[in-house]
Amino acid sequence: MNERVLLGVTGSIAAYKAPLVLRVLRGRSFRVPVVLTEAAQRFIGRVTFESLTTEGVYDDLWARREALSHISLLEGTRLVLIAPATGDIIAKAAHGLADDLLSSLLLAADPKLLMFAPAMNAGMWRNPATQENIAILKGRGAGFVEPGEGELACGMVGKGRLAEIEEIVLAAERLIRAHPALKSKRVVVTCGRTEEELDPVRVITNRSSGRMGVQIAQAFVRVGAEVTLLAGEMSVPLPCGIRIVRVNSSAQMLSQLTSLMPSTDVLLMAAAVGDYAPKESADYKLKETELTLSLIRTPDILSAFADSSTVRIGFSVETGEDWEQAAVEKLHQKNLDAIVANPAEAIGSEKTQAVIIYADGKRVEVPRTSKEELAERLVEVIVELLQSKESRG
Repeated sequence: MNERVLLGVTGSIAAYKAPLVLRVLRGRSFRVPVVLTEAAQRFIGRVTFESLTTEGVYDDLWARREALSHISLLEGTRLVLIAPATGDIIAKAAHGLADDLLSSLLLAADPKLLMFAPAMNAGMWRNPATQENIAILKGRGAGFVEPGEGELACGMVGKGRLAEIEEIVLAAERLIRAHPALKSKRVVVTCGRTEEELDPVRVITNRSSGRMGVQIAQAFVRVGAEVTLLAGEMSVPLPCGIRIVRVNSSAQMLSQLTSLMPSTDVLLMAAAVGDYAPKESADYKLKETELTLSLIRTPDILSAFADSSTVRIGFSVETGEDWEQAAVEKLHQKNLDAIVANPAEAIGSEKTQAVIIYADGKRVEVPRTSKEELAERLVEVIVELLQSKESRG
């Protein structure tokens, strides 16, 4: 960890979001020096950045002539991230113009170390010159975090607003921290809870928040996996920068997984799938006198893929003292590669404790920790399982 990401900030109104990018990068254990253009400082001052980083804030090509700062700043840098990136800085980078510190850095850097997060007026973004410049930079290996659509500072509605902060940081991590064993592996993570409809206004469901699944999906994206998040109903926001497929019922989740599994390398089944559904669902709101429940079992999704060659990890949440033993039984019944056993108090909480149990009997205790840290531990587990599978041929 503690890799170095150089953050370049240019003269877009979205420059006010750059300190947030800096804070999140530092929160992800990156060292972040900052380079400001003169235009950027018309929107936000260097003092703001100096209060957020200990790696230095730079804005003058000539201030440190003896150090040749446009060269020395690149030493040990894993990524040069321009956020926000104006049409001007993209054009300069594409055509090799270097009239200030940041553009000189871009000219000196390996194009594969560059990542741009554009922010500009929709007309500027659509302009053929901008699109041609982007194509030139992509052709050299530079990365781009596509801008979003919505209301822009100029009052227009269209494409050009800076991508979400988490999406930008996720893209940076993905480039820097890709794991060889997981790069381009297709990972499906299920999360949230299913709902079984009783009538148009009533459902049978559970208390799962979806937090664990979101953390797992983000952890695998960071290390370069191609992640699909199969999301039921959620109590937490859906993440940015990840392919998301929404489902509602257990039957929908099974249907989507059936189509995804043939091309899936890893499945982490963190969703809380309901065990029962109403035998019949009314198309009108039932009167109180009509509320008689007759239940049927929902599909056993993990068992449906028991013969799959996909690496599969299940989750078990139980009450009582035998919660770990219940997980072991589930592990063998569903022919899983491993299972994560949690006590019931983990539901909806930001903290959790777990025991990771492998099919061969190996067990790893995870003391009470954040769900983000557990997700990162599961990356290690999957790498181990994939390497073991490949070694067996």
